[in-house]
Amino acid sequence: MELSWLFISLACLVTGFSKFSIGGLGLVILPLMMLAFPGPEALGVILPFYLLTDLIAVMTYRKNINWKVLAKLLPFGAIGIAAGTYVLGTVDPSTFMTFLGILIFALLGLSLWLDYHPLPIFTHPWAASFAGSLCGFVGVIANGAGPLMGLFLLEQKMEKSAYVATRVWAFLSLNLMKLAGLLSLGLINTETLKASAVGIPALFLGMWIGYKVFARISPEQLKVIVRSMISLSAAHLLFFKSN
Repeated sequence: MELSWLFISLACLVTGFSKFSIGGLGLVILPLMMLAFPGPEALGVILPFYLLTDLIAVMTYRKNINWKVLAKLLPFGAIGIAAGTYVLGTVDPSTFMTFLGILIFALLGLSLWLDYHPLPIFTHPWAASFAGSLCGFVGVIANGAGPLMGLFLLEQKMEKSAYVATRVWAFLSLNLMKLAGLLSLGLINTETLKASAVGIPALFLGMWIGYKVFARISPEQLKVIVRSMISLSAAHLLFFKSN
């Protein structure tokens, strides 16, 4: 029990740090939580404290929201979430962990490739349908929509304040949609809510660390650290699954 609490607290610590600093650490958070809750149930533990940090973020960023971009993005996000929810409801935990490990490695490969190659699809007139659907699906399955959402919003050529505000409102909206899907699958229940409550102190500690420490770490250092953590997490899911 104590070890499970440690992994839950670590996942919450990373969540708080991610939300209030660099973002995009969802691919690390889910495998950490799965050390305490193997299988899709980990998503049910994560979502409540994601919603908590989203609410704090939207209270902070209430101005300059690009509602036009959100109106194009969110309907397709709902389609992706519905598809991801269906997949979650049809796979067994072992298959889910294998699929998740492969998906995480694929997303990591995409991020490495994008360092050296642009992705023109995010400037296409139908970019919102592609980005929204993929963010919804990957957000449900791998908790890893952050980098994809960032790529799409950056291509909309908004000023910095509009980018930040639109991003946090997009994630609050998508996570509320995910809430309905996870509730329908029974992945959010009394047990997962108790586990979520365990991590709240670590969540707020992570927010404070993210706010204080972010400016002292170079973007290149962060990129190496994050990608190393993602690789180790995916390898654990693929090669060290419990029977």
